[in-house]
Amino acid sequence: MPRIKSTLLACTIFVASSGFSFPAQASLEYKYSFGSINAGYADWNSGFVNVDRGEVWKVTADFGISFKEAEFYSFYESNVLNHSVAGRNHTASAMTHVRLFDSDYTFFGKIYGQWDNSWGDDLDMFYGLGYLGWEGKWGFFKPYIGLHNQSGDYISKKYGQTNGWNGYVVGWTAVYNFTLFGEKFVLSDWNEIELDRNDAYAEQQFGHNGLNGGLTLAWKFYPRWKATITYRYFENKLGYDGYGDQMIYMLGYEF
Repeated sequence: MPRIKSTLLACTIFVASSGFSFPAQASLEYKYSFGSINAGYADWNSGFVNVDRGEVWKVTADFGISFKEAEFYSFYESNVLNHSVAGRNHTASAMTHVRLFDSDYTFFGKIYGQWDNSWGDDLDMFYGLGYLGWEGKWGFFKPYIGLHNQSGDYISKKYGQTNGWNGYVVGWTAVYNFTLFGEKFVLSDWNEIELDRNDAYAEQQFGHNGLNGGLTLAWKFYPRWKATITYRYFENKLGYDGYGDQMIYMLGYEF
């Protein structure tokens, strides 16, 4: 494992430093941007597994921008709004793909933070390589692989804090656009497989490997408006032992 880590880190640093050597006068070529705000609720008890955490009201916002040379995406989420402030949590995420040598291969980076007033704070950082070659009017599939660094409040009596090297991540984001009965729909998925997590984090999340993702069906029923249903799935993640899921129902406005 140390050899894999060193090799992947060296490759990431090399291609990033080489691929970023643009002339000082170079500018990014804009392609498109998007964003939305959403409100709804999530039910921890209505999936295939009864996680027994009840219903939570939530709001989310996201924004993305794509250039010929790179793309960026950010996401914000505020949860448990139907509880007192002491029980709420907030999530923010930012992700990027930067093309290397004008190719479809990319430097990939992601930072994901969760701030929970009762459970604790957690910050995950992924950095590695990705690919942007599979996209068209039908949608896209964007895989990535990277190293995982973690910073959190959890302190194990046996292993200490979860901070530091936390294994590897293999993941993707995917979108499929289609029309049914004259209506526009979008099927999307984000998925991350965490491997070889450190002992303290494995103790907190009940395993050295974990799964985290969400499958969403969006119905664009009116210009700029959408209704979405998300099947949120995870294993040895979100402080849950084994496989769990959650159903999320949202109404959103796109801009």
